Amino acid sequence: MNILKTRNLHIGYKDEAILPPINVTLNEGDLIALIGPNGAGKSTLFKTLTDHIKPVSGSVELMGKDLSEYSQKEKAKLIGLVLTSRPDEMFLKVRDVVASGRSPYTNFFGKIEKDDEHIIHESLEIVGINNLIDRYFDTLSDGEKQKVMIAKTIAQNTPIIFMDEPTAFIDYPSKIELFSLMKMLTKERKKTIIFSSHDLELLLRYTDDLWIISKNKKLIQGKKDELLNKGIVKEYFNLKENIVI
Repeated sequence: MNILKTRNLHIGYKDEAILPPINVTLNEGDLIALIGPNGAGKSTLFKTLTDHIKPVSGSVELMGKDLSEYSQKEKAKLIGLVLTSRPDEMFLKVRDVVASGRSPYTNFFGKIEKDDEHIIHESLEIVGINNLIDRYFDTLSDGEKQKVMIAKTIAQNTPIIFMDEPTAFIDYPSKIELFSLMKMLTKERKKTIIFSSHDLELLLRYTDDLWIISKNKKLIQGKKDELLNKGIVKEYFNLKENIVI
């Protein structure tokens, strides 16, 4: 099932495109790593695909409908976003953070119903952090905080999830756990996940499908092994030698 599609999409600011036109498709259950050197436009692409900034030209279609035609509440039910930034409130408990993922579905007063409670607990269980439910968010490790933010997005129950640098600021074992979790969500829950990362060698070990961008170059979409064998990863990152995994 087609989840997201771009048509001659130009991304950038102030009517100035920073990349050639982008034509890509995301299907149900895809796990895509968006990679590229610093300044290539990864954040700009993410912001455009999630409607935080408007395209210079072209379009983004979500579930067969132009992204600009959805209301904010409708988009909140379709697009999940995990950022590297964290809630600032020192006195939020883990349950409160995860419960905020249900806001697109609650009434005007934000009342959590029985069904919402079930989804909150299920989301914590999926990520494996049931034991943290009553902990204050501010007391958690970086890896635990990242898991809480993912549980919040799972509770939001969207078909597509964007993760901006999800492996930043967490230790190596937590990074491996995160890759395993993303694979499980795409395989078992049929979520579509696209994430950006600077952990090039690590993600090449655990991810099969890549989007590669580099400044002023065309976005390349393809299988990891093919892109490595063709030297495209080496070219786009200006590496002296190809990566061996």
